[in-house]
This record gives sequence, C-alpha cells and structure tokens, in this order.
Amino acid sequence: MRLGDRKFFNLFARLASETNPDHDVVEWKVAGANWRRQRHVYWSQISFQVETHEIRCVTRPSWAFILVHEIWWGEDRRKVIRNAQWTHLQHGARRDVLSWFGERERDLDNGM
Repeated sequence: MRLGDRKFFNLFARLASETNPDHDVVEWKVAGANWRRQRHVYWSQISFQVETHEIRCVTRPSWAFILVHEIWWGEDRRKVIRNAQWTHLQHGARRDVLSWFGERERDLDNGM
C-alpha cells in the first residue's frame, strides 16, 4: 500500500465510515490521531462537492496529512463527470502514516 493508491483510498473510506458512522461529526479522534472533515457543496448546472480530511497524529512519531475528495456533476446529476482523490503529507514520514493505517486495518479486520 502507498499513500494515495487505490488500496489506501479504500482503507481510508472504510476507516472514516467505521469511526464516524453517522457522517455528521466534523471532528473526532482515532487511536491517537485527531481527524477533521469539511465538506463544501455547490449545486447548479455544473455542480461539485469537495470534501477535505485532515488527520494529525499527536503521539510519537507525529505526522499530519490531508486527503481531498472532489466530485463533479453535469446537468444530469445522476452521472458523475469527475471523481478524484489526492493526498498531501503536511509533515512527518510517509512510512509512519502507512504504519498507522496498517494498524487501523488490522483493528477493523478484528472488529475494532
């Protein structure tokens, strides 16, 4: 798994869903990390939604990164015309972020 590959994005979505099941909370904690989500939506003939997640691990080793998920629709809102995700490491080491996510994956597989 690499930061920003398909496996990472799938694990990220799974973890976000399991730790924020109502999708209503904008800030929560997961295993020593502070998680913040923001969503911006604009509806018109060309519509879009941008959702950002910022995760900051406050234990050692510390790290922080953001994940951005953007979705665009044309006039037919049933058809997505763009669906993109990307990540940016703000500070820390990629291996520490991936290690943390690997531990969370094991937690999820064991029923958290």
